[in-house]
Amino acid sequence: MKILKRIFFVLLTLISQTCFSQKLAQLDSIGMKPNREYRLTLKNSIVPVSLIAYGVIGLDNPNLKRWNTGIRSEVLEHINTKYRADDYFQYVPGLAVYILDDAGLRAKHSFWGRTAILAGSFFLQTTVVQTLKYTTSVMRPDSSAANSFPSGHTTLAFSGAEFLWQEYKNHSIWIGIAGYAIAGTIGFARVINNKHWISDVFAGAGIGILSTKISYFAYERIKLRSQRRSQTVAFILPYFNRNSQGLTLSMRF
Repeated sequence: MKILKRIFFVLLTLISQTCFSQKLAQLDSIGMKPNREYRLTLKNSIVPVSLIAYGVIGLDNPNLKRWNTGIRSEVLEHINTKYRADDYFQYVPGLAVYILDDAGLRAKHSFWGRTAILAGSFFLQTTVVQTLKYTTSVMRPDSSAANSFPSGHTTLAFSGAEFLWQEYKNHSIWIGIAGYAIAGTIGFARVINNKHWISDVFAGAGIGILSTKISYFAYERIKLRSQRRSQTVAFILPYFNRNSQGLTLSMRF
């Protein structure tokens, strides 16, 4: 009788441990591990960081300052038309995500998910841009104000372009390319309109891209933590040894 009881406990233990392991594997397979797609690495951050570095170095580097003034002189000499569309088109790349999704081309994240990401990016970039504008006090090319660095229009346009790229890169790379083309046009327009130096535009582009990347990374981490809190797994597992047998509670948080 004791032998049968021990065999029963052995079988029950094996079955319970197998079920427990399968449940943990199932949780890992549905997203309980960090999404590697949105990690911040040197590879996916080198472009925006380089753009920001160029802009920062350009604040004091005499060679880059001469290039700024040289480009401004060429623009004033050859282009007399001013474009006001940049005040409106800066929003296009970001809004395109909602327009495309509403038209039936599903974005990667849900409405509230992508809105949280976009809001996080906007908050981060606004904080950085406004802080830099009023601490560096760089005079605009047209001498209208001492808040030229970095370009806020360019920052917003490129953050939207990165947002569009992340949501639709699995559908078609041309959607993201179109977003970046619009953002680049906005940056160019800021120089043509004599509102920003080229270094302001480069820095703005870098800040915009990096802000969105950071927002995606933060969102995925917060979502993962929330999932882990809501996916508590508990099993009552049998145990036995020569002298005793019983039940133990096993939990994963």
